Amino acid sequence: MKDVNGHEIIQLFESWSPKSYALEGDSVGLQIGRLNKSISNVLITLDVTESVVLEAIEKNCQLIISHHPPIYIPLKHVRTDLPTGRVVEMCIKHDIAVYAAHTNLDVAPGGVNDLLANALELTEVNVLDETYSEQLMKLAVYVPVTHASLLRESLAQAGAGELGNYDSCSFSSRGLGRFQPLSNSNPTIGTPNQLEEVEEEKVEVVFPASLRSKIIKVMYATHPYEEPAYDLWRLNIDSEKQGIGRIGILNEAQTLDAFAEKVKHNLVFLLSVLLETVLQK
Repeated sequence: MKDVNGHEIIQLFESWSPKSYALEGDSVGLQIGRLNKSISNVLITLDVTESVVLEAIEKNCQLIISHHPPIYIPLKHVRTDLPTGRVVEMCIKHDIAVYAAHTNLDVAPGGVNDLLANALELTEVNVLDETYSEQLMKLAVYVPVTHASLLRESLAQAGAGELGNYDSCSFSSRGLGRFQPLSNSNPTIGTPNQLEEVEEEKVEVVFPASLRSKIIKVMYATHPYEEPAYDLWRLNIDSEKQGIGRIGILNEAQTLDAFAEKVKHNLVFLLSVLLETVLQK
């Protein structure tokens, strides 16, 4: 693995499984150590035990990503004669960061719950208990028609315009933009102290409120003007809801005993595939 900063790895991970998906009170995120360092190897585990940390040390892993948080309730002490304290001590001594992704990884689309539903070959799968929804926002930005296509593409790559099973959704309308650059300006189009008229396109996109800073940053980086004109407002609409657990339909009727055997067989098979994949890497 190429060395990268730990923050880059976690930012990429959280773009799929953000901490905001976690159930209230769940202990997720960075638990031990620091992320602002070079990472060449990452160890993935269910639990952070002493043997897991020893494996991380042996394999020169600077980061452990665990499903179950090693610190779930506030610690009253860090005793190195007890298992939890020894884990903390070993990680700090060897500069190993520990990041936990618990119920947020269960909730995430394509996460633990969806993998289990797929392994059990369920159909018509739905969320069992809705636990998360996010308000949508709308951006309308005015841009010269010569740069409209690039702006739309950049906003889509940043996550704007994703609606259900569709992405890159936007709406455009054309008109005339008018402005007068002042003497201390450096206009892309026009001359200081002269009124300018430009054919512009109004590009409209929606996006989850959590992406607001990213979307605005991309807009400024892509827009040719010094001072882009735009409108931004919150919609009285939630984005696609997420939740814990999955419920679905079996492809054929089964007795409880038969289903229990299927669960055992399919989950053992899934585990063997995952282990084989890890060993190949």
